[in-house]
This record gives sequence, C-alpha cells and structure tokens, in this order.
Amino acid sequence: MMSFPSQLPPSPMARAMRLAAVLTALAMLTASVLGIAYALKPSAEPAAEAGFAAESALRHGPASAEGTSLGAMYGNGKIPLAELVRIGPGRYLAPEAAAAFTELAAGLRQAGYAVKVNSAYRSQAEQEGLIKRYGLLSEGGTAAAVGTSEHGLGISVDMTLSGEALRWMESHAAHHGFGNTVAGEPWHWAYVGAR
Repeated sequence: MMSFPSQLPPSPMARAMRLAAVLTALAMLTASVLGIAYALKPSAEPAAEAGFAAESALRHGPASAEGTSLGAMYGNGKIPLAELVRIGPGRYLAPEAAAAFTELAAGLRQAGYAVKVNSAYRSQAEQEGLIKRYGLLSEGGTAAAVGTSEHGLGISVDMTLSGEALRWMESHAAHHGFGNTVAGEPWHWAYVGAR
C-alpha cells in the first residue's frame, strides 16, 4: 500500500478553491438555518464520524463538478492527499466533492440511516490491486482500467446501503450533486455537479 505524507501545504489553487467553497458553505448554512433542509431525525451514527463531516463542511462547502480539475492537474490516481479532504478514516475526496458528500451524508443521517463509506479516492496502485482481485470491467470483471476510475479523480464513493437507504439515495442524491454512475453497482455514487 502506498503511503502519503499527511501534512503537505496546500497549493495556491487548492487554497483558492477552499476559499470559494467556504463562501458557498456559509450560503448553505444560511439556507439551512432558514429551514431549507431535511427534517431532523435521530441518527445512530457515531459522533466521531459526524465530526469528520462537520470539519469538511466548514472547510470546503460545495462548489461545482470540478472534482475532475485535480485529476486533470495531477492525473487520475495521482492526486496528492494534501489536495484532498478527509471525509472519514482513510477516506478522501476532492474538495468540492467532499463538501457535497458532507451535505449528502448529513441528509442520510437526518433520515435515520447509517453512513458507511467503503472506498473513496484511489491511487493508481490501489486501482491496480482491485484489477488483480476483481478483473477489468471491460473483460467481465468489476474494476475500471487504471486511469479511468472516478475514484482516481476523487469524486466517487462506494457505500454500504440498506434497501431503505438506497431508496433514499435514489430520491435525494441528485439534490446533493451525486449520481449512481455505474450500472449494476448501487453502492457507487459519484459527484456529478451542482444541483
């Protein structure tokens, strides 16, 4: 498994994207305070996981479908972790995808569903490992070719979802900028852009 330095300074582009994202987060917070949010329901999710989501939302509000800009800048599966935002233990997304996911996860929790992310950003080495284990999608397997996965762009998550949570996602994910982009994989959700 490839290891990455944990504390690299963000690039000027990342700082600019984060500033824009924070301004968007403030606008969303205002809308939420005014009651343009889902009805609150108790959540069974651990407080630590909620902390990751809150930290992400405050630092990186949603912007647009520019999660691929980091992929274009560095290459699919080559984005430095310092450019990504942690959405949970060992799970990272591009800033705008992370902000949108934080909002999505909050909606799931408010609806009473657990949020379990099994996979998010993947390096090329991780994608190669999946190909060895599960085979290439183009050859009947379930793994995308190296350099073609949405995970390598930092815009997608694989989640464990109950039947009810999946129905909630099908009804609400688009409102948060996410779509189920791989046919036959109800666990795979990618940030596809602004609502």
